[in-house]
Amino acid sequence: MGCLFFKSAVDNLQPPKKSFFEFQMKDIDGVDTSLSKFKGKKAIICVNVACSCGLTSSNYSELVELFKKYNAQGLEILGFPCNQFMNQESKPEPEIKEYVIQKYGVSFPLFQKIEVNGPNTHELYQYLRLNSNNLRVSETSARQVPWNFGKFLLDGQGNVVAFFQPTQKPNEMIAQIEKLLSQ
Repeated sequence: MGCLFFKSAVDNLQPPKKSFFEFQMKDIDGVDTSLSKFKGKKAIICVNVACSCGLTSSNYSELVELFKKYNAQGLEILGFPCNQFMNQESKPEPEIKEYVIQKYGVSFPLFQKIEVNGPNTHELYQYLRLNSNNLRVSETSARQVPWNFGKFLLDGQGNVVAFFQPTQKPNEMIAQIEKLLSQ
């Protein structure tokens, strides 16, 4: 008589990610992309870069300018649309991509939609939230995104070194970006 083994839910648990660069994501075209390809780059992670954001116009224009100005110095901008703002981002990824590229000239990497609030919060966003807890941000700022364009600044090892409220414009990040790039 053979042994019978049962697989529990615990057997399927993955160890928590220790670095931003350990995540495997799908880009906006549905291609699996390891974030390790950005290792060593300083990065701005923007959540919710998408069509229906209330802050899109000026934020996209400023992000595109920051990308052009600092990309050669090692700054990357990664955009993550989000689907958790009262279902405001109902458009599919191809439509989001077309919108941001044609309307704003975005050339920085875009990824598929992630959940940032509630029981299905994506593990990448959980990681960003947990790793920004030491930044003395307000109680709700990194824990729950109340609306669009929360921004995380990461060093070359994937550590969150700054969190910017959705209401802060990308150009208000320049001093922190330049300080990070000079390190």
